[in-house]
Amino acid sequence: MLDDKLAEYLGSTAGASLPPVFRAPGRKGRADCPACGQSTGSRVCPECHNPLPSAYCDSPGRIVALVGAKNAGKSTYIAVLLHELMNRVGTELDASLVACDDRTIERYKRDFARPLLEERRLLPTTASAATSPREPLVYLLTRTRRARFAKERNESLALVLFDTAGEDLRSREVRDLHLRYLEAADAVIFLVDPLELPGAAAGTPPVAGDDPDSEPINIIARVTEALRQRHGTRPGDRLPVPVAVALTKIDVLRPEMLRQSALHRSRGGAGVLDLDDRDAVDAQVRALLHEWQAGQLDTYLGQQYSEYALFGVSALGGPPEDGRVGPGGVRPHRAEDPLLWLLHRFGMLDGTRAGGS
Repeated sequence: MLDDKLAEYLGSTAGASLPPVFRAPGRKGRADCPACGQSTGSRVCPECHNPLPSAYCDSPGRIVALVGAKNAGKSTYIAVLLHELMNRVGTELDASLVACDDRTIERYKRDFARPLLEERRLLPTTASAATSPREPLVYLLTRTRRARFAKERNESLALVLFDTAGEDLRSREVRDLHLRYLEAADAVIFLVDPLELPGAAAGTPPVAGDDPDSEPINIIARVTEALRQRHGTRPGDRLPVPVAVALTKIDVLRPEMLRQSALHRSRGGAGVLDLDDRDAVDAQVRALLHEWQAGQLDTYLGQQYSEYALFGVSALGGPPEDGRVGPGGVRPHRAEDPLLWLLHRFGMLDGTRAGGS
């Protein structure tokens, strides 16, 4: 039968058929339909009626919203981040990352891995949710934690990644209809193209032009408004949602400026978060923002959020050529840093300093 809530989310009646939806505790993973008495284990989101993977329901779920302007490289970043978690970074953390449903498997292969990693084609900009509703990518991240005087144990976290186009945040109607994941976010990663900032490209004019959707401060302000509506905080109160702000494409910045910087170094700390390195990168990016006449970003974040951190990442590791990945292939640099910091905040990754504290 046609499900009105699912049809509203999809913007179409196609594929919007569901059996009767009812509320139930679901603590045992199954419930009996009050109408027909039949038992079911299928669960859906109470807001939009999209199916919920069982791994998400059975593990502590964390929704991480990924937000940025059109040219910030959101899709490329997602493709590379997931690939790193499935391979190099996953091995370092003694962690596995497994898709929770067939839709996630298909979307990752079709929209991310195949074009970028296999065919080496650059990914298109994220389409507006008004014309193309997007399914979130839902993964189960499981880490094996080992302690010196305790048995090893596995810790799992359902990780939901949802990418948002900057123009989606202009319209309250579009946001309310399609971006419920944004308003329910447990953490936000803002991607900022440094070439959008005055002074970042050695005197080259910023590429934003007159498009307000390319202004990082405007995008962050819209997300902040959505989060305040969810949390019900007063304007003067800081939001409790941890926020990671990452400058993307740092490979295109002046090499002589970055050669001796914290941003140029590879991340340290095998299986832990190097807090000294984290502080150094945060200080470096903060200094760059103020140098590039974008210090208001730092000021605004400090006013609005209880906890935020600054990062510099490169998903590709080098400039593309003619719409394709450069001849050196995909060589990400510190792309995993924002998520590792969030895992540390979620209690799934230990932090360490040189002094042992």
